[in-house]
Amino acid sequence: MVIKLVIFDMDGVILDSERVANIAWFETSKILGLNLTFEDLRIIKGGNYERTIHILSEKFGSEIAPKILELKKEKQREVMASEGGVKLKTGVIELLEYIKKAGLKCVVATSTGKESATRNLKFTGVYNYFDGFVFGDEVTRSKPDPEVFLKACAKVDIDRENAVVIEDSVMGAKAANRGNIKCFVVEDTIKFTEEENKLAYKKFDSLLDVKKYLEEENGK
Repeated sequence: MVIKLVIFDMDGVILDSERVANIAWFETSKILGLNLTFEDLRIIKGGNYERTIHILSEKFGSEIAPKILELKKEKQREVMASEGGVKLKTGVIELLEYIKKAGLKCVVATSTGKESATRNLKFTGVYNYFDGFVFGDEVTRSKPDPEVFLKACAKVDIDRENAVVIEDSVMGAKAANRGNIKCFVVEDTIKFTEEENKLAYKKFDSLLDVKKYLEEENGK
């Protein structure tokens, strides 16, 4: 396999936001008496706004679903503010510097909307490393549909056979597989089951290990 394009999921891969999101989800659950579990979050995580609303509507009712998501976003902003803003995951800069040095392309493909994602990528100083972006409000079908990743390939005119997706979520890994794009899994707060591990072409402990693997594959 000749890798020419690295497609990054954002939350939980580039940004240390999934940990903060979990805090926000469980605070929201406590306030509204929802009894959310990690199993619920396994299903929710990785999808865009419309998919999340759909899941919440099915579980708790369509009237309260938007309120749940708005309160979760409010709590997430509060946690981020208390920590001085969103932070990068370990190894992000090192991997992006290597990708640039190796002459590879890299694109962000996220379920997060353009306004929020752009703000966080610029705040953390990594926005200009990327050759393109596909945001959650720019696709019609959420992960686990592969649309966001296929658009990422098209954005830089590279065939899916020469691309790899880096994901932390099960929905994202399923999307990569359905799009016939190899998936590097770097787990964050949600651990994959033995069956879900089959979605990964390779699993890594951190982005630093991804960098090491690409260096070995490229011979530099």
